[in-house]
Amino acid sequence: MQSITSRLIIGTSVFIAIFIVLLALSISWSVRERATMARFDALKGVVYGILGATDIDENANVSVTAAILPDENLNSFNSNLYAEIISNDRSTLWQSNSTIEALPETSIRPINDWMFEKVAGLGGTELLRVQYVIAWELRNGEELPFIIHVAEDVEDLSSQLARFDRVLWLSLLAAAPILPFVQFLMLRISLRPLRAISQEIDEIEKGSRDALSNEVPTELRPLTGGLNALLATERTRREQYRNLLGDLSHNLKTPLSVLHNIGEKDAQSGDSILQQTQLMQSSLERYAKRATIRSSRYLSPSIQVRPVVNRLTQSLNKLYDTNTVNFTVKLSDEFSARIDEADLLEVLGNLLENACKYGASQVDITLTPSGDTLSIEDNGPGWPDGDLDQFLQRGVRADTQTLGQGIGLAAANQIMHAYGGTLKLFRVATGGARVQLHFAQGTS
Repeated sequence: MQSITSRLIIGTSVFIAIFIVLLALSISWSVRERATMARFDALKGVVYGILGATDIDENANVSVTAAILPDENLNSFNSNLYAEIISNDRSTLWQSNSTIEALPETSIRPINDWMFEKVAGLGGTELLRVQYVIAWELRNGEELPFIIHVAEDVEDLSSQLARFDRVLWLSLLAAAPILPFVQFLMLRISLRPLRAISQEIDEIEKGSRDALSNEVPTELRPLTGGLNALLATERTRREQYRNLLGDLSHNLKTPLSVLHNIGEKDAQSGDSILQQTQLMQSSLERYAKRATIRSSRYLSPSIQVRPVVNRLTQSLNKLYDTNTVNFTVKLSDEFSARIDEADLLEVLGNLLENACKYGASQVDITLTPSGDTLSIEDNGPGWPDGDLDQFLQRGVRADTQTLGQGIGLAAANQIMHAYGGTLKLFRVATGGARVQLHFAQGTS
């Protein structure tokens, strides 16, 4: 996954999903706890109300006035609220009219002690119950300890909490698709400066602008500043390169003119001197011209490769017998490489001319399956024994029987490296040589 936007969207979407689940569970638990505590507080109020409606005579007989009980449900047979008063010997001193079944057994606890808990009812339902232990002082000074036991069936509460959970989950699930959409919009707005920089770099590659804009967010200024400094340095270096070659050409013009004049006057050696001076002048003019029109640049626009190959094969067919050398070109018209056209002409020209020069009768120019590597294969005598990488060094020649200085492959290799690509030599099992040119990113 190469897209920053995709990474952020997927990563934050996973985080949002986990966050929503945890948030829902947290809210559900919190609401349940608060609802339970609220019911315990209500039951505690019922205990105080029962205590206020209770009277005990000198014979320890307990009576509860039903009319002043704190909740009418205690007098109803169909209610879910139950109450009873239990002595320390676990005998029942009083029961509410709503208590038609025995409640879960109570526990003996210290005086003035409260107990809140959830228990299972006899019918399988869940009960919330409160126990309060109190000692009633009789008229004779004795104390009568007893337990006020209040319980409530929480089926209604559970159904209410279940409805709340459904609404909560449905609300969060409905909001879940909106959050990634809002997140996507925020990412597009936040990443807009990066897209602008990408567009500006594309314009630099096409030659329509020279530097990146300085109107960028603070976090990106070191990046754009560094790239602009790199571009300025590269332009300065190319300018110095052109100037040096121009100065060299200018300084050699006068000595060459003198040698040319001497050659014209000296008939004996004139032909040789004239030939060499003309060759030197031609070389100087060619390289000076090349230096003024281009230099290897990584941020170069892509060019189509097939037209360049066609021009070279047509030129070589004029130099070599077409019945002797046959070129087979299998390149798509869409195949392009990020390299200056003059550099590509020099690289392919050196390689194709070598294939023709060293006796090949068939030269195949194709693309490898990867789609970014150009292969040039011939059926000539192939490479001599030894390490193939040595032939990419300047001055080392694969064939010492023919004229040359041994810089063609080295120059082609240097140009490919200048554009971030590679040049590799291979031996063909059936005889012949193969050269593969791998172009850097930007090739298509």
